[in-house]
Amino acid sequence: MKEIEVTIFVVPTPKGRPRVAVIGKHAHAYTPKKTRVAEADIKAAIRKEVMAQGSFDAGVALKLSATFYRDIPTSTPKRVTMPVKRPDVINYGVLLLDALQKYVYADDSQITTCTLKKRFGSPPRIDLRISEELE
Repeated sequence: MKEIEVTIFVVPTPKGRPRVAVIGKHAHAYTPKKTRVAEADIKAAIRKEVMAQGSFDAGVALKLSATFYRDIPTSTPKRVTMPVKRPDVINYGVLLLDALQKYVYADDSQITTCTLKKRFGSPPRIDLRISEELE
C-alpha cells in the first residue's frame, strides 16, 4: 500500500476567492497571487517525497489527513487554546487539495475520506498523510 507522509514547512494559507478583471470589454477571472504562491510552495515542499514514492494512480480511493499549524497571535488570551477564528479549516483544505491535484493524484474526487484539523503550533506547518483507502 502506497503512502505519503510529510511535514510541509509553509504558513497555512486559505484558498482565495477568484477575482474578476474587465480587460477591454471582456471579464477575465484569475486566481489571487497569494493563492498561486501558496500552491507553488506546497508543491515544491513535497516534491522530494513524491519523487521517492511516486504519485497515486487514477481511480484509486484515497484517504487524506492534514493538520494545519499556525502561530498563536499575540493578542489571543491565554485561555484560548484552539484557533476558532477565521480562516476556516475548509479553506485551508481546499488550497491543499488543489495544490496536490494532478501532482500527487489525478483528481481530488479520488479523496473518499478526509480529516482536516487546525491547531496552534510553532513553527507554522502542515502535517500531511495520504494513503490508499482499502475499505
